[in-house]
Amino acid sequence: MPKKIKGNNNVKTKVNYKIQLAAIIILTIALVLVGWGYIFQESHKYKNSILESYRANQEILVAQVTSDVQEFLETSINQEGITISDAERNAVKTILKTAETSGSKYWFFYSSDGVIFEKNDKETLTVEGKTLLQLIQYWKVEGGSSTDLFEELILQDKNGSILFAKDSESGTEIVSLRYFTVAGKKYYLGMSTAESYVMTSSRVNEHILYLLTFSVLVSLDIIIFSLLLCLSIFRNHRDADRFNQSIVDKNLKIQELNRQLVTKNEAVQNASVYDNLTKLYNGKFFDNLLSRLDHDLIMPVSVVIIDINGLGQLNAMEGYGTGDMLLEQTAKILHNVCIDTDVVARTGSSEFTILMTGTKESEAYGTAKNVKRQFANLDNSDLTLSVGVSQMHPNQANIFLVLEAARKNLILEKLLDVNSNTNSIISMLMATLNAYSKETVAHSDRLRETAVRFGRHLGMAPSELSRLAVAAQLHDVGKIGIPDSILNKKEALADHERELIRRHSELGYNIVKAIPFLDDVAFDILQHHEAYDGSGYPAGLRGEEISLNARIIHIIDSYDAMTNTSVYSRTKTKEEALSELQNLSNGQFEPYLVKEFVRAMEMYIGGGTTRK
Repeated sequence: MPKKIKGNNNVKTKVNYKIQLAAIIILTIALVLVGWGYIFQESHKYKNSILESYRANQEILVAQVTSDVQEFLETSINQEGITISDAERNAVKTILKTAETSGSKYWFFYSSDGVIFEKNDKETLTVEGKTLLQLIQYWKVEGGSSTDLFEELILQDKNGSILFAKDSESGTEIVSLRYFTVAGKKYYLGMSTAESYVMTSSRVNEHILYLLTFSVLVSLDIIIFSLLLCLSIFRNHRDADRFNQSIVDKNLKIQELNRQLVTKNEAVQNASVYDNLTKLYNGKFFDNLLSRLDHDLIMPVSVVIIDINGLGQLNAMEGYGTGDMLLEQTAKILHNVCIDTDVVARTGSSEFTILMTGTKESEAYGTAKNVKRQFANLDNSDLTLSVGVSQMHPNQANIFLVLEAARKNLILEKLLDVNSNTNSIISMLMATLNAYSKETVAHSDRLRETAVRFGRHLGMAPSELSRLAVAAQLHDVGKIGIPDSILNKKEALADHERELIRRHSELGYNIVKAIPFLDDVAFDILQHHEAYDGSGYPAGLRGEEISLNARIIHIIDSYDAMTNTSVYSRTKTKEEALSELQNLSNGQFEPYLVKEFVRAMEMYIGGGTTRK
């Protein structure tokens, strides 16, 4: 039913538009900040895990060397003529100087009396004679940091590992310390490794750099996506303003229609004008209205027919109450989506028809798409909608012809929907064909998918796509009339057998032509083996004498036959098949369609997408 357009809609739209942009910006900033926070946190965890792993391995090594030094000292002291000082120097010379060292990791050996060995002979001379507390004070003077942690280990005679710097130049080191006693004297043996060496040898910084580089790229993608989204919202807002202005302009053209709808004549006052369940106009009123319209005042005019697929099964399974509720919900969607100049009627048990004044076919399809999207959100037991749309052109004098064209487009779409009873026609034909040749059915299914993909690439309208898809699905249905012994014959066909195979397009035409609203599809099937240069069959048509769909099916039929297993010829690669199509371009096939098909398939093979 008609509804009023509120005067403050424009203001609300502008406010919503600004709120959307602000929300996207805030969300983008928050997402990037959270992402970077997570990256820095994980980088820190990863760095700490590497250090912890290295520390554990270093402690094992220190423990092993400590055991060797302790055993060496105990053995040496028990020998005659060996003093403790000699034993300590021999331990340094025999064990520590031959242990694993490098420019970034070194050994140290202290006793309770002071420094015995530090890093190398040169460094040992620098700190020789210092007590442990003097050594720690020396490090502090040299700019060391966190040395108190090391002092705590020494004073408390603890084993373990700590991080600290002995001077301002060498940087932080991983220091592992072991405490032991020989002949009542305390010893402290340890190993020190530069933290920077661990980071470099483990490639930690390199891995973190890779992670940060990846994060930068992801952040840029998020920001670019957000900018594109903001741009899309801005364009939609601009288009909405233009649309609102066009509505105002169209109101001047449809004053006569509004006068007829607003006037409370006797027919409108009668309750039979409205459908009792949905409160929409009924089919009788809608037909009377169409017959009285002055088309010139409301051009362009489009008709949309919408049908709920599977409503009968829903009523049978869950009762008419469930079906009636779904009809009411669908009517509510139509009421909310359509504007006040649209006329919405329930014209069948599961069918609704919309008269859209001042509306082109592409705009009508946009409205239908919106209805489908909202219907899919209902609790509707997975039922679907089929839509047929047609626009009245200036050279048409009878709007009922437009209504018939819309119904034909509806039937084509219902044929492709498995929820629709109409789809059983295709299912029955495919089941019958399957009994003759399973290969042909699989070929037909593939052809339908390829035809839809290629049709979208060519920018075909939804109604044109439906017709192309049905024709592609049924193009070989005439093979029902060909003996399966010929269809599945692997040897070369005899001339009379080949001639019989050629008749399948005419047989298919006769089968499909008997189905209501499929006259055009039947002609596509009849002509799908006609060649662009006139060398095809059955009529030897050439060029644009052949329907566009037939020309398309001829190309994709040949491509599929070349690239899939067949009893007639060897399988070719996709590239070989495309090359073959190009070789036959302007002869068997239309050059422009071959060029576009090759372009579309190369994009598809290469992982790209065709335009929608």
